Amino acid sequence: MLAKIFTTVKYTLVSVNFLFLITGIIILSVGSSVQSAYNEYHAFLSERFFSLPAFCIATGVIIFLISFAGFYGAFKEDYYVIMGFVGAMVLMLIFQLSACIAGYVLRGNTVALVQQKLIETMDLYGPNSFEVTKLWDEVQNDFTCCGVRNSSDWLGPLNTVDSQGVPVSCCPRGSGIITTFNCTVANAYRSGCSEVFGNWVQSHATAIGLSGIFLVIMQALAVAGALWLANISRQEREFP
Repeated sequence: MLAKIFTTVKYTLVSVNFLFLITGIIILSVGSSVQSAYNEYHAFLSERFFSLPAFCIATGVIIFLISFAGFYGAFKEDYYVIMGFVGAMVLMLIFQLSACIAGYVLRGNTVALVQQKLIETMDLYGPNSFEVTKLWDEVQNDFTCCGVRNSSDWLGPLNTVDSQGVPVSCCPRGSGIITTFNCTVANAYRSGCSEVFGNWVQSHATAIGLSGIFLVIMQALAVAGALWLANISRQEREFP
């Protein structure tokens, strides 16, 4: 009877490890995609936003290594390898929970952090910085927004209080325009970039958080199965 239970647990742990390996691929993919998305707007994001996807990528790689140890321990029924696997999984659980908490805190401050970076870069728009200018135009075009809170934020940095002029990227433009095009506060996008761009950044942080929660659940299942298998393996060694 004990041998039958042992076999069942062994292959259950193998199955859980396989699922855990799949979660490693998922979280590695999520981390890579978020990192790539954030890199496009690097100048507008605090370095704190890049720590989460980097952690996901590192976690995905570590999961591969831990999973192979779990596979080996399950197949070989090696008590010490299984316990080493359990120890590594417990450490991963602690790190993952810490990352989930940090991600949740960061998610709550996303819009404020994005707003701060946007305000800091407004004075660089124009001839002062080609990179920042290009990035501002991309954000305003991609997210159909203007300024930080609204389009009037540009009047001070651009010194256009009298003309009410704002960057052309602030205004919707139709195809085939051949006349002079003036972009002013009156015809600019109404939404501020700190809100719409911040919500986009926040959604990606949420995706990482959800992946982390799913991974924690899978880790807990793997640890429980490994402890059960290790206990039965020790009984088999003590009472052959």
